[in-house]
Amino acid sequence: MKALRRLLPPPRTALTSQVRRCSGTDSDAGEARLEELLKTRFPTASAVRVQDISGGCGSMYEVWVESSDFQGLSRVKQHRLITEALAEQIKDMHGLRISTSVPES
Repeated sequence: MKALRRLLPPPRTALTSQVRRCSGTDSDAGEARLEELLKTRFPTASAVRVQDISGGCGSMYEVWVESSDFQGLSRVKQHRLITEALAEQIKDMHGLRISTSVPES
């Protein structure tokens, strides 16, 4: 019986204390914070957009960055630059959808 208890998750009451409350204000602040971080990391970017796609909880974002910094890099390397720029913030997210592009000449 003791071995079985070690395999079971903690009681549900422990989980309820970790439930995140959602509000539109959190979403707007999170979008602005991520957008500012990306603009700082990619100062020559011609476009940076961030959208909370989690319904306002700030747990999942979609980011679009168009920058000449991506010139000659594979899509994987471009996305790696984004994830490196947001490394600390990603720790608190459920997911991140990334789109990158190079400006047309």
